[in-house]
Amino acid sequence: MESLFSNIFQRTPIFKKQLLQIEELKIELEHLKRDKNTYMTWVPPGHYYSPIPSLEEIKLKDKEIFDNIPRELPGINLNESAQVDLFHQFQQYYHELPFSDHKKEELRYFFENPAYSYSDAIILYCMIRYAQPKKIIEVGSGYSSCLTLDVNELYFHEKISCTFIEPYPELLLSLIKDSDKEKIEIIPSKLQDIELEKFSELAAGDILFIDSTHVSKFNSDVNYILFKILPYINSGVYIHFHDIFYPFEYPKGWIYEGRAWNEDYILRAFLAYNDSFKIVFFNTFLEYFYKDMFISKMPLCMKNIGGSLWIQKL
Repeated sequence: MESLFSNIFQRTPIFKKQLLQIEELKIELEHLKRDKNTYMTWVPPGHYYSPIPSLEEIKLKDKEIFDNIPRELPGINLNESAQVDLFHQFQQYYHELPFSDHKKEELRYFFENPAYSYSDAIILYCMIRYAQPKKIIEVGSGYSSCLTLDVNELYFHEKISCTFIEPYPELLLSLIKDSDKEKIEIIPSKLQDIELEKFSELAAGDILFIDSTHVSKFNSDVNYILFKILPYINSGVYIHFHDIFYPFEYPKGWIYEGRAWNEDYILRAFLAYNDSFKIVFFNTFLEYFYKDMFISKMPLCMKNIGGSLWIQKL
């Protein structure tokens, strides 16, 4: 009798609808459980055990953090005079800049893009022409890749071997020429999945260009770079880090919008008392303390001062 009533109820529209809703709730509950385990936090953001800072605590030290720009940093050789000397060498290349604010038909790169603009781009252009690398490996690709390919084509007859490591290559593929795809190497993988031997291809004078996730955490690309790749690569290789700001602190607006990156800090720790690497060019350091020099000699850099750090392995 019980099974008879059950069969009758299951055939009624209202009961069938309720059964469907119950099943949907079960599925939603499973998804919530899965997401909770995926993004589980031991303590809430802002807690003193959390890597995500408390904005209220930052406000208490706002002026101390953001208004105090020291000329020197303990334990770090900023190599200031050598940076200035390199700036003066870059001037000859600056006067031959081929790029404009907006897209030219014959070029891939243009300054008014949302990711890699004036100062960063100009110094990358100058550095490639100065270093004359035979090989460039780029980690994190897009508009910077366009600049590299343009410089390679215009000044090096495409003799520089270019490798682009980018787990999400859709933007890169949309920006480059179809003919580029046969001449360059694109590796659509996370950096952490690339064997160290790949970086032995870089010799003195070559460039390792890094635009990472900017976060040091378990199994992150930042950890892989600092703990594995940089100790492994050959002496003389130039290394570029993007979104690094002097004095190894993020812009105020980024902090207050909740951008809790930490690459700036761990890179500062890496360079402190480190005689195996030297600072070659630090955009925001120079643009802060030598602003008039930039305005006079490389004024386009001041349209967007960017945030690039160039170092070299000794």
